[in-house]
Amino acid sequence: MTHSPALPTHVAEAASRALELMEKRWANGSGVSIAPLSPSQLRVLYTLEDHDGTNLRTLAQTLSITSAATSQLCDRIEAVGFLERAANPHNGREVQVQLTDPGRAYLERLRTERRKALMPIVEALPSRDRDALLDGLSAVAAVTAAEAPPPAGTARGA
Repeated sequence: MTHSPALPTHVAEAASRALELMEKRWANGSGVSIAPLSPSQLRVLYTLEDHDGTNLRTLAQTLSITSAATSQLCDRIEAVGFLERAANPHNGREVQVQLTDPGRAYLERLRTERRKALMPIVEALPSRDRDALLDGLSAVAAVTAAEAPPPAGTARGA
């Protein structure tokens, strides 16, 4: 008996359902919390982690939101000490945004909490399913990373 390839719509539905279940699990006392940030603020931190030192305008373009909304998000994140703004040394009219050490520590803590929450689930899978999951998720990550071009005009010489 031959195995037919999975339809992309079925794979997308299964991935979406798995993500929803993980979000529910993390939200329901699993020890994983993004507090004190909102999902939008967390997205800013992830973006800055990849493009630290970018200017506000470019950050807004990367996030596909207005400059005003980006500035408001950054205000709130700066208030908790996870990012800082500074004048661009090469262009005094530009403001660079970068993660602080506490911001980096926050992301590492969040990732550690998520890994701990995922371990019982992954450990419950048969080894062949774990291998297949690793292959599939690695492929998804590679395609996703390839589709996200770096923002133009970053302060780090991009």
